[in-house]
Amino acid sequence: MSSRVNRIYFCRHCGTEVEFLQDGGGHVHCCGEEMVIKKEGSNGEE
Repeated sequence: MSSRVNRIYFCRHCGTEVEFLQDGGGHVHCCGEEMVIKKEGSNGEE
């Protein structure tokens, strides 16, 4: 299983969040930048 599955990514600009249910490869982008992993239990990034 990919290390991205079941992890939540968010956009630093608009706050959009996505959760990986299945990893198809590639990168996740929003607002022109790569999204970052959201740290569990907080509003910040890991």
